[in-house]
Amino acid sequence: MYTDRQRQIFAAITQGLRLPDRLADAVQIEQSPGYIDSVVETHDFAVAALGAIGAVVALIGERRGLGSQRLKVDRRHAGLLFNEIAYFFQSGWQFDISAVHTAINGFYRTRDNREIVFNGAYQHLRDGILRFLDCPNDRDAIAKRVALHDAQPLEDELSSLGLCAAIVRSPEEWRTHPQGQAIAEAPPIEVVRLADGPPTPFEPAMFRPLERLRVLDFTHVVAGPTIAKLLAEHGADVIHCRYPYLDHVLGFDIDTSFGKKNTYLDLRSDADRERALELVRGCDVFVQGFRWGSFARRGFGVEELRRINPRLIYVEVNAYGFQGPWAERRGWEQLAQSATGLAALHSAELKQSALIPAYFNDYGTGCLGALGVLATLLHRAEEGGSWLVRVALAKAAMLGTRFADNRETAAPISIAELERYLVDQDSPIGLLTRVAPGIQLEKSPAYVDRAGSFPGSSTLDIGWGPDVLVPHAVPHRPTSIFRLGVAHMRGSQVLWRLHFLRRTGFHFAGNCSNHSPPPPTRQA
Repeated sequence: MYTDRQRQIFAAITQGLRLPDRLADAVQIEQSPGYIDSVVETHDFAVAALGAIGAVVALIGERRGLGSQRLKVDRRHAGLLFNEIAYFFQSGWQFDISAVHTAINGFYRTRDNREIVFNGAYQHLRDGILRFLDCPNDRDAIAKRVALHDAQPLEDELSSLGLCAAIVRSPEEWRTHPQGQAIAEAPPIEVVRLADGPPTPFEPAMFRPLERLRVLDFTHVVAGPTIAKLLAEHGADVIHCRYPYLDHVLGFDIDTSFGKKNTYLDLRSDADRERALELVRGCDVFVQGFRWGSFARRGFGVEELRRINPRLIYVEVNAYGFQGPWAERRGWEQLAQSATGLAALHSAELKQSALIPAYFNDYGTGCLGALGVLATLLHRAEEGGSWLVRVALAKAAMLGTRFADNRETAAPISIAELERYLVDQDSPIGLLTRVAPGIQLEKSPAYVDRAGSFPGSSTLDIGWGPDVLVPHAVPHRPTSIFRLGVAHMRGSQVLWRLHFLRRTGFHFAGNCSNHSPPPPTRQA
């Protein structure tokens, strides 16, 4: 079962959710070794989050007539899911997310000898920072320009322009920072009952715990889309919506699209706006992950939508939380790690600042959001009404700073293990290979009927209603791309290589040996 430390993390994650007692006892943990080399207890955080999700999914399934079932989570597998994009292939070729490793995305030293980190993965963010610094996207050139600025004014000025920058702070500095203080008392998952209403009881299910749950997903990049994808893996009917001309990081877009219909909508268009409102009227869960306040300004805020759907569960995802001076500030994984002290903890024994070699906040916040939805479904079934769920990257990071005493030696992932943990699934865009769902349920295994696809690929036939009468055989299978010698890797996609990826791309085939340099250890 859970170790004592994992139980502590489980209790911290589920704080305030009012879940049934002894829910943690429903989970069997395979205590396999971790591969993520960090003092931050990433594997145990992943185990606790996935275990909580699986336990509530199983409970909902039981209440819908599917019977009780055993649940297992593999600790090593759970950690792989926090680097899922690093093990994502199309027809044997690793997806390219080099935009995440662009030169601007890194640690830079300022005139007052502080460090600051930027994010320019999206073209408009990258161009904005480079225009401000008046330099090309070259690491040496950026370093020279940053060295002319003091850290605090630089963070403030870039943020005021809607760009992404964060000073590297210690956990103590973050706790005394106005934003850190503002969100300190908020639980990792905020759940608020918005208004009274009749209960929405669980209807009997035929095959899967979340079948006929309708989720409308207005999110982008990683954390927000992961919420709906985790729900889709247990049968939810998910429609993902986005504006077609936003910047893309295509690998992330496809990776988080599994289980979803994908449509383009422009909320400035009267026709698309009315179509979106029609979808809201019929959905159970609305998830939005854009800059806080922007959807309210378009008439899609929580108050507006709950009035047209009194049983709605409205989910908000942002970078820095929903209280305090940074509530509307843009942010990404790298910034949340740096601002909150998580990166400082990880780097304490390294020769240079680095990020946890995993997307701790992105996938972690996605897990927290999915758990918040599941807990709220239980409350809605018993108490009725409409509900608000809020999660934030910085809240996940702050939770990580509380659990930063990992002392195990990381055990690298082998090709044989990738054959165990990765699955193939046929799709309209070729064979897709990804990390298998990490929640192993005895009777209703996690899977998606719809493989990943391009954004907007379902626009012309969008609507609610999967056919629950189709055969429910699991459509994925253990991967064969390594055994057949057709796997090709561009390079490591984990965050520890933030500065070095451009110079160390590699390819493997045949026996699939990984020829890239090993990551730095915490004892370096």
